[in-house]
Amino acid sequence: MSGTILFVLTAHEELGDTGAKTGVWLEELAAPYREIEDAGFRILFATPGGLPAPLDPASLAEPWLLPAGSWFLGNAEAMQAIAAPLDVAAVDVERIDAIYLVGGTGTLWDFPGCLALGALASSLLAAGKPVAAICHGVVGLLNARDASDDPLVAGRELTAFSNAEEIMLAYDKIVPLLAETALREQGALYRAAAPFEPLVVKDGLLLTGQNPASAIPLAKALVDGLI
Repeated sequence: MSGTILFVLTAHEELGDTGAKTGVWLEELAAPYREIEDAGFRILFATPGGLPAPLDPASLAEPWLLPAGSWFLGNAEAMQAIAAPLDVAAVDVERIDAIYLVGGTGTLWDFPGCLALGALASSLLAAGKPVAAICHGVVGLLNARDASDDPLVAGRELTAFSNAEEIMLAYDKIVPLLAETALREQGALYRAAAPFEPLVVKDGLLLTGQNPASAIPLAKALVDGLI
């Protein structure tokens, strides 16, 4: 199998005004990376502005650090790549076969306002190429529009990190927006499983996963759609 999949990562690392750090959730990066690379695809990384992608410290510790995460941290090539990603705005749609918006709380700050990310997702779907997104990363679709200039998510079935999950982590008072609420406000047909249970929702070429537990099933669904 051959082809190129673009992983889009957050470059934001400040958890609001808490003084704590955030960033990319490692499991949502590492598990799909290994799954997709093993399937024979080339992986490129990009962030808004081409800034380095920080890893959320919380995802680097027990109980969240899983075997795929440990493997990724030991992969010098991958770690170097997330430190020097492409700029989303410089990505040529013709160069990639699919996109995967990686989660992490940091995305709530820099994904919604990234016009280039919305345009890229819109262009890919219009070209008949899959768009996958997980957890908080689904907010990268908030700037995507369809051919009628309506929100791309309107009338589409999808999932993302739920409000219930935010409340359980006490993040609902910290983050600038709630993914579930923002997507519903654009007319998305939002679905959720019980908190922290896996869920993948497929609506045509749009594939979304709810949370870290959904990372491997989402990656498998994306690969299945490309082979």
